[in-house]
Amino acid sequence: MWSPKNESSLTQNNVLRFLLLEVICIVLMVLDHSSRIAMPIRTAISTLTYPLTKIIELPQNAYEFLSSNASNRFQLLSENVSLKQKLSQAQIDLLQLEVISQQNKELRQLLNAKQQLPLKTTAAFLININTGDNDHHFIINQGFNQGVTIGQTVLDLNGVAGQVFSVNLETSHVILITNKNHAVPVEFLRTGIRTFLYGTGDLETLSLPEIPQSANVVTGDILITSGFGGVFPRGLKVASISRVIDSADRSYRKAEARPSADLNHLKQVLLVWSVKEQTLPVEQMDNKQKSGQDGQ
Repeated sequence: MWSPKNESSLTQNNVLRFLLLEVICIVLMVLDHSSRIAMPIRTAISTLTYPLTKIIELPQNAYEFLSSNASNRFQLLSENVSLKQKLSQAQIDLLQLEVISQQNKELRQLLNAKQQLPLKTTAAFLININTGDNDHHFIINQGFNQGVTIGQTVLDLNGVAGQVFSVNLETSHVILITNKNHAVPVEFLRTGIRTFLYGTGDLETLSLPEIPQSANVVTGDILITSGFGGVFPRGLKVASISRVIDSADRSYRKAEARPSADLNHLKQVLLVWSVKEQTLPVEQMDNKQKSGQDGQ
């Protein structure tokens, strides 16, 4: 039968047990601190629990490993893309430098050709070209505002390319010498024979349809402008004979010529003015003015 006395006795017993355990723990702690008596026990427990610890750590280690590899992979991919972009940009810059270098070289050649010609010339750039349906012409970036006139001769570095047939304010249309409706009065440089050279609609072929059988014409003969009619200045290289053909009855001959100008790769050209349109040098102008004043 329960009574307050029994409950008090049970409580006292529990307190005594607790205090006893506390004393034992303190004694063990002091002994372990001084003589390491629990070291074998800890070592045994650590050895037994080591595999369990590794198993517990395995998911975390695997996550860290995969995360690190993924991060490194993404970083390498990003660096690879960045390097490819830089390489592509460097290649584009190199190509642009090559284009600029080539353009500068061509411009220097044009300037040298301009200095060698005894005519007034101006460089112009092509902005469009049409060779379809045998309608061989192109557009240049010079027009009425720059003094361009209809009929002006147009050259490249090697010879006559065509002539201006239409002028706008800032652009002009140039008909190629290979146009079927175009003809150039020419002269054989070797013999002085004069004739007309016609376009065929082919950028690499010009035609001399009728040549007297007695004319001394051979493959390789150079054709220059004769100046006949006053359209083209005399002495400009036009073409060279590539083929001579006898007619069926041998009453006449015809020939084919190859343009001296590189009509397939035109980029810059020279506009030619006649000698009459050239301005006098300053010294000549001063001399004329002085002679006029002396006459007065």
